Amino acid sequence: MKIKKLVSLMLAATMVFTMAACGGKTESAAPAESTEKTETAETPAESTEGVTNLVLWTWNDDALSFAKWFNAEHTDIQVEAINVASSGEYETKVQTALLGGETEPDIIGGELGWLTNFMEAGFFADLDQFGAQDIASHVVDYVWEAGQDDDGVQRAMGYQAAPAGFYYRRDIAEKIFGYSDPESVAKLFSSYDAIMDAARTAKEKGYRLFASDSEINYCDYKEPWVVDGVVNLNDERIERAELTSALFNEGLTAYASQWTTPWYQSMAGEVPVLSEETRWGTDDLAVWGGDSAEATESFNEQAEALGFTDTTEVMAFGLPAWGQLTLANHAGDTYGSWGFVPGPSYGQGGGGWFGISENSEKKEAAYEFLAWMMSDETMERFYNGFHYDDPENEKEYQKVQGNLCSNISVIENHKDDENEAYGGEKLMAMYLDLAQHIDFSLQTKYDSALGTIWGEAVSSYKTGEMTMEEAKNYFYDQVDEQFAGEIKTPER
Repeated sequence: MKIKKLVSLMLAATMVFTMAACGGKTESAAPAESTEKTETAETPAESTEGVTNLVLWTWNDDALSFAKWFNAEHTDIQVEAINVASSGEYETKVQTALLGGETEPDIIGGELGWLTNFMEAGFFADLDQFGAQDIASHVVDYVWEAGQDDDGVQRAMGYQAAPAGFYYRRDIAEKIFGYSDPESVAKLFSSYDAIMDAARTAKEKGYRLFASDSEINYCDYKEPWVVDGVVNLNDERIERAELTSALFNEGLTAYASQWTTPWYQSMAGEVPVLSEETRWGTDDLAVWGGDSAEATESFNEQAEALGFTDTTEVMAFGLPAWGQLTLANHAGDTYGSWGFVPGPSYGQGGGGWFGISENSEKKEAAYEFLAWMMSDETMERFYNGFHYDDPENEKEYQKVQGNLCSNISVIENHKDDENEAYGGEKLMAMYLDLAQHIDFSLQTKYDSALGTIWGEAVSSYKTGEMTMEEAKNYFYDQVDEQFAGEIKTPER
């Protein structure tokens, strides 16, 4: 790989990571589906006798809605929720404030990838002292466990579950394979070998199974990254790397990098198949955040000017439950002809957790807000899209069923709901089953960093810059350098 391409790849990866709002996977981070400016929920009135004013910092708009609703129902406690929209800014701002001894914010949110860092830094207060375990039985296990520190102390509570799978276009599945029902299509994604066969068949029929070679990255590995203090680069990780390489080198994708305009465009219809020179999303075609008509138009004009006339249609996208919202925003006329199936392993990506700042002087009031947020009543309304003021939008939101809450009772209450856009599939029942199979004990605090390093190695392998043996050695060398004294690599 040329240096220019490597730099382009690194910049692209950095852009995707800093855009992340739903977090989870370092190899395939997700961009914010919220605004790019700082927003604040209705500011509580100036302090009056008997009123406790809390400050909450968040990176997404959900907390603004929680605060707005809470404030409307309470008089003794009022919450000012402030959204620092840029993920990178958010984490830095939290660290600066809390390490500086600031008593505000009182409540801080975090994605899965940030929780361990926040906990190790001592940012989160102990929630068990307020009776947090009374809520545990109401919450999906992996979401609850993610909010615990290494000693099992509850430090944060998650209001979202985000089990992952594959969203697919039923009309394209019918054209390629002659069937589109979830039971049959699920077999196409049941293993890496099955995915490889399906991708080759799709190309033979003039389609592409995936837009990018990153769609499998929300599937969790079946073994942890670190076992008994030794990094675990096992056969499954090698097998997935080989699949990624084959998807790339056999031209089995549209080379539309995740979260770029061509990737979004491929959800709605035809998209140009990019060339060797633009596979990485160079400056010519990397129109990021393609959720606007202007970005799509710009991409189309550039692709035409560069002579990309070969087009294809894409069948499937690997995404967590909140991917429904992404599809609803970008699928255009194709929305309504989709389906959902599990992947070759259980996986998740993203979600949101909130805890109380250790520096807060109003911890009891802050916990009252968190307990209210996690209640059955609040979670039911969250499921129904309470943060939309426009009744028409709320009706549309209910059809999408995009914001999967972490409350087991609420999900079970809707397990028989049929989703019109997904051929009547009972997505809530499927999401709950997937979520309950996620084994959070497989997660380690090193996952994010190790996933990033291995992702770099796989990128170099698939482009021919490294052999597999060289890629493995690069990975081990980086681990030895970055985690000396913490984790070991196997003898070589």
